[in-house]
Amino acid sequence: MWKRLITLPLCIVPIYGTHRVPEVYDFLEENVYLPIMSHVSPELAHKLALSAAKYHLPPQDTYNPEVLKTHVLGIDFNNPIGLAAGFDKDCEAVLGLQRLGFGFVEVGSVTPLPQPGNDKPRVFRLSEDRGVINRYGFPSKGHDDARANLAKIETKSKFAQFGSGIGEVTENDPGDIRSRSLKSLLLGIQPSTLSCKIGVNLGVNKTSINRNYDYVIGIEQLGPFSDYLVINISSPNTPGLRDLQNISNLRELLLEVRNKVVEVRSLTNNVSCKSLLLKISPDLNDDDLEEIIKISMDPANHVDGLIISNTTVARPDTLKNTQKSERGGLSGQPLKEKSTEMIRKAYQISGGKLTIIGAGGVETAEDVYEKLRSGASLVQLYTGLVYNGLSSVRHIKHDLVKLLERDNVKKIDDIIGIDVKLT
Repeated sequence: MWKRLITLPLCIVPIYGTHRVPEVYDFLEENVYLPIMSHVSPELAHKLALSAAKYHLPPQDTYNPEVLKTHVLGIDFNNPIGLAAGFDKDCEAVLGLQRLGFGFVEVGSVTPLPQPGNDKPRVFRLSEDRGVINRYGFPSKGHDDARANLAKIETKSKFAQFGSGIGEVTENDPGDIRSRSLKSLLLGIQPSTLSCKIGVNLGVNKTSINRNYDYVIGIEQLGPFSDYLVINISSPNTPGLRDLQNISNLRELLLEVRNKVVEVRSLTNNVSCKSLLLKISPDLNDDDLEEIIKISMDPANHVDGLIISNTTVARPDTLKNTQKSERGGLSGQPLKEKSTEMIRKAYQISGGKLTIIGAGGVETAEDVYEKLRSGASLVQLYTGLVYNGLSSVRHIKHDLVKLLERDNVKKIDDIIGIDVKLT
């Protein structure tokens, strides 16, 4: 029944030509799409939203005034608002997502081999709290599928098509991938003409016996076809993964990873894979945060920044929804202050010298503004789409420009970290 109700309004979109009339789409989204989505399972709603973006149902947004443009991680961004990993896990809707107006899209997490993730149900809306609890557990179609999807972007991206079977990962012989020439993967790479940049978030297989190796494979396979890479060491839904944030484990991981990063950067002449970031947990204590920042700032480790933060396993006393005790990572508004406070601390500890991408509880232009002023150079959202729809990034950008004009800010770089006192 719900599928029939959903199909009808989706069919209305091309009839009304909402790709050219944002106001019509906004009306449908607020009065039809979001109410229906709130009554289907969260995972089905996620799939429907991804399909809507993939098939270009929302109107295209090209509003990127000069005041929003920024240069971070050696990359030019049309605006500082990005889509966090987890929405497009298998890189299947990049072109559609860029049309929504994002400055960058982070895909993944992608694991070397396909895996189904955790058992369903594994996503829970906390509507009263404007939050979500998920325990997806890295469902992924694997590196080969992700790479093929990126190749399909063809001339509209930096990628040219390359033969299937290059560096394939096989369950019986995962080492087979290393016997392939990395240079063969790089044939045909061309400058990107995408209006947004692409980050690839790397995960590990649940049954992996060498998780460090999973990240090395990811860098080799997907690094050449991304603007930046993320080592996800903070998902709470893969047993033991957060242990990689322990200082000794992190040092060992980066020792293996950095050589591959150097190799990829050398072979691409810095055309791609310019940057490597770590995505960390908001549940770290201050001492561990400081140690991670010190390690990240060591040039020998080739870490260019941090994403702060992933979801939290903490449950604030303010939560109202009856599903608040479900196991998994909590995102959305209940995470906002916690992630913003960690951004402030990281910016202060690093003296403003380490790039930070802020994530957690971003729904409005005010949320973006606060994270930028707290030290984030770029900001990501995801859960906000659940409650505000796919058009929300367009509205955020317009409202953000109004905030900048109100404060007489001529360039968005000028507000990065201005609320943090550096010692």
